[in-house]
Amino acid sequence: MKKDSNILKIRAAIFLIALTVINSFAQQQRIVQDISNNDWKLWLDPIAQWQNDVLFAPPVDLKKLPVNIPTGGWLSLQKGESKTVHLPATVEEFHWGWNKNAFGVSGNYLGISWFTTQVKVPSSMKGKRIVLHFESVRFRAEVFVNEKLAGYDLINGTPFDIDITDYVTAGKSNFIAVRITDPNGNFDWRDSSNYMWGDYRTNPTHGFGGITGKVSLVATDNVFVNDVFIKNKPALNEIDAEISLTNNTEATFKGSVLLEVSERKSGKLVWKKDFPIEAGKGENIPQSFTIKVDNANLWDVDNPTLYVLKASLKKDKELKDAVEKKFGFRWFEVKEVDGDKQFYLNNKRIVVRTAISWGFWPVNGIAPSDELAKKQIADAKAVGLNMLNFHRTIGQTNVLDYADEMGLLYYQEPGGNQFPANQFNPKNELEKKQADFYFAARDEKFFRMIKRDRSHPSLVIYNMHNERGAEPQKRDSLQMLAGHKLDPTRIKTYNSSNGPIKEGKDPRFKLHLLPYSNQFYNFGWFDQHHAGGPGVYHDNLYSNPKKYAKFTDNKQEIVYYGEEGAIGTPPRLQLIREEILKKGKDIGWESDDYLKWYDAYDNFLKKNDFQKSFPNVDSLTRKMGNVAFYYQGRTIENVRINNTIDGYAVNGWESMKLENHSGIVDNYRNLKGDADLIARYNKPLYVAVKLTNKVLSVKDSTMIDFFIVNEKDIRGTFDLKVKATNDNKQMVWTKTIPVTVTGGTTYGELLSAKNTFAPQTEGYTKITAELVSKDNSVITTGSDELFAVKLNKEKIASNIVVADTTGIVGKYFDSEKIHFKNYKSGTPSGNCLVIGGFKPQQTGNPLVTDLLEWVNNGNTIVIVNDIDTWSTYFAKKEAADYRGFKTLGTSWYGGNYFVKETKWFEGLPQSCVFNWEYQCFATYNKNRIGLRMFNGETIVGCVSDHKQEVYSALTVMPHGRGKIIFCALDIFSCIKENEVLKKAEGDGENASMKTFNVSAKNKANIVGQQLLLNLLK
Repeated sequence: MKKDSNILKIRAAIFLIALTVINSFAQQQRIVQDISNNDWKLWLDPIAQWQNDVLFAPPVDLKKLPVNIPTGGWLSLQKGESKTVHLPATVEEFHWGWNKNAFGVSGNYLGISWFTTQVKVPSSMKGKRIVLHFESVRFRAEVFVNEKLAGYDLINGTPFDIDITDYVTAGKSNFIAVRITDPNGNFDWRDSSNYMWGDYRTNPTHGFGGITGKVSLVATDNVFVNDVFIKNKPALNEIDAEISLTNNTEATFKGSVLLEVSERKSGKLVWKKDFPIEAGKGENIPQSFTIKVDNANLWDVDNPTLYVLKASLKKDKELKDAVEKKFGFRWFEVKEVDGDKQFYLNNKRIVVRTAISWGFWPVNGIAPSDELAKKQIADAKAVGLNMLNFHRTIGQTNVLDYADEMGLLYYQEPGGNQFPANQFNPKNELEKKQADFYFAARDEKFFRMIKRDRSHPSLVIYNMHNERGAEPQKRDSLQMLAGHKLDPTRIKTYNSSNGPIKEGKDPRFKLHLLPYSNQFYNFGWFDQHHAGGPGVYHDNLYSNPKKYAKFTDNKQEIVYYGEEGAIGTPPRLQLIREEILKKGKDIGWESDDYLKWYDAYDNFLKKNDFQKSFPNVDSLTRKMGNVAFYYQGRTIENVRINNTIDGYAVNGWESMKLENHSGIVDNYRNLKGDADLIARYNKPLYVAVKLTNKVLSVKDSTMIDFFIVNEKDIRGTFDLKVKATNDNKQMVWTKTIPVTVTGGTTYGELLSAKNTFAPQTEGYTKITAELVSKDNSVITTGSDELFAVKLNKEKIASNIVVADTTGIVGKYFDSEKIHFKNYKSGTPSGNCLVIGGFKPQQTGNPLVTDLLEWVNNGNTIVIVNDIDTWSTYFAKKEAADYRGFKTLGTSWYGGNYFVKETKWFEGLPQSCVFNWEYQCFATYNKNRIGLRMFNGETIVGCVSDHKQEVYSALTVMPHGRGKIIFCALDIFSCIKENEVLKKAEGDGENASMKTFNVSAKNKANIVGQQLLLNLLK
């Protein structure tokens, strides 16, 4: 027994020695404790005062700050109602509609909220410097530790540290309370107007209040690494590691830093070296160390190889601190090749395809979960984009982390970097105070963003402002240069523009800095916006090899179209509904709206016999998304065949609950359509088949041009084998064309032009092209399709009467040799009355008219113009339950038509959403309205922006033994002689649609003409 007792004593002594060594080692190690998943309590303090506070930009002297405790004292937090939350979290996530009005933006909460938790500070942190690290908050955070004010920050969306060393007790539970002030904010994309907070102007940001990032407890030695910046260089296998130290002691620190580079995936060590390093008291100037890795695997969008740099700080061989930073070996730059400025990634030309993201997210509104951040990158890759933009708002680090890992470039704007002009020359003390605060906060946010994100290999461009109208001022130049000093490795641009860009030098729109250069350039960067879209793809978007949407021959500059072609379509409401119901319908700032939105669509489909064509709501919304996807895909194709354009940004990436619905994904990051509709036009190699007319009459002709999109350096002579196949899978045309492919940096190239084809049968015809080598191997392929209409006048009404003072209907019927009589008043003398430009006439009994009596006896009225006037008229006669109309949204608001399977559309596409085949109705320049018609049979439904309602664009209304047909579709424009097509492509977010005249008759109007004939049958 005594022997066993001695053994136990020896073991205990060994254990104590080991524990002492471990604790000693831990004392020198950085300790990080994530407290985001603690149970935090969220409390509202709606009567707290904040409106006229004095505001403080960094650096802040705590001794000068007022101490704002909870209204009613600290004990009041225990008595009030709270929610248990985990971070990130916002007030809007849990309290939208707190005022009993959740509609629109009415349910937003402005004012004070408290986030509180208990934190056990480990004993191992004793003697260390302890900070609370916040990834971000919005808007202002006042941080209390054990009921004492320990910190203050209002640079929202950015990281900051609060030193709480003197406020906590190690080994015990400590009370953390964060007082959040949400004073203002937007729920749309605008960041150009400043918000006032009392006497202060503040940077505009999204209006969600809370702790919008993770929070951690970090303990370090008094000398520690405060930052590591990986600086990429033109030498692809080389980086500079910039190490910054903080020394909180009086003595100068002299030691060493061991730098080790490992492959992130395998953990394999590929480089290591020890360097001497020293630091005086305080935060020290960064020290730079060059690292060169032979045979380094490069980071790019197809092979995003990551490495990890570990920096270990030592003194006398004792480890003092260690930090790690992910990075990639890569270089992004502008080169000039044969007089053409181009983007290059790792010495290979890259044409950037991206989309602008406003930074809205589901549930909390402003901060993505890791799952959603990953989904964002996966979605972009699925549609073939190689970049995304943080647009008009600062981005989130977990999004960049996944971009690094999965291979996607990023472009970032700080958001809210605008300012009112009078801030430059303040006239009094109040304006000076406003200016000093505003610019201090603006600049600090920009600098923090750069320091936070500058080691991410995915991030390649910073832009200062979006669509700023002001000329750059000295403050702007100083801000850009200061940011460039923090990160000289990236391109920085002053503005992304929707204005009238000048030829030659133009500092307002072209000012930029290039990597490792402090020289400002006023020429060489051409970034112009055409934010509005046409509604659907239409034939005027490609006319010939020198005339098409996005054509340019400006080789002297980087040509980057920064905000293009908004086409609003609804979100994937069914998928969103399923996600909401999993988590609880009362959670999230937009949940109630989405559920009601879904119900409106679902009820319509069920009540109006549309389910055969659209089995569920998701079938309908996905097909609406396909309209936007097809347009964007074909426009991207135009960009790529051009070969001069260097970048194109879709307007936009995610839809919002309010106002902006133009997105490739919805707010829950569901792709709004079928990925291949965009992805096929982002492929590195294919034949682009371009038709001048995709909709036309049978036996009418279209021109076909063939281009190659070629990022695979295919070069030489080939045969282009072309064929046309009709709906019956019959080959109706073949052609072999000898072609030459240049390759190299010629990514888009015309192969053959002016090939004529005339469809001989109605319906769809597919044109396919194969690029074939001399040994008969197929190198690549491509295709497009057209839709042909053969006007069918059979079985139309035998005795047509026309009421139309404009003469347009009569002229059309004359051109088609359709016999008719003109109507002026009384009882029509036929069996079908077509109403064009004609006003109702009222006589006698208000519920009886000659027209209604005539319809009662088995005749038909077809209304194709002045639809609201006539619908209102028949509503007064109690024949139509009509409650007004809705003008369908355009541009980023959006509105879509859809048709069920029906005899009324014989010879035309059915069970579909109106896409390019129906360009005569669906383009944004057309007269587009929906009727709120509550009786009759709806044949064509339509929706608009985020309204929780479905309207009718074509209703057949039985009346007695006859019927009234209410057609809100713009048939009238389809039957005008020498119709002029107006191309709906906006000239900026607040500009009206640009108009392009076409000399020839618009062939696509044949669809509208056939529909009119169908309505007469």
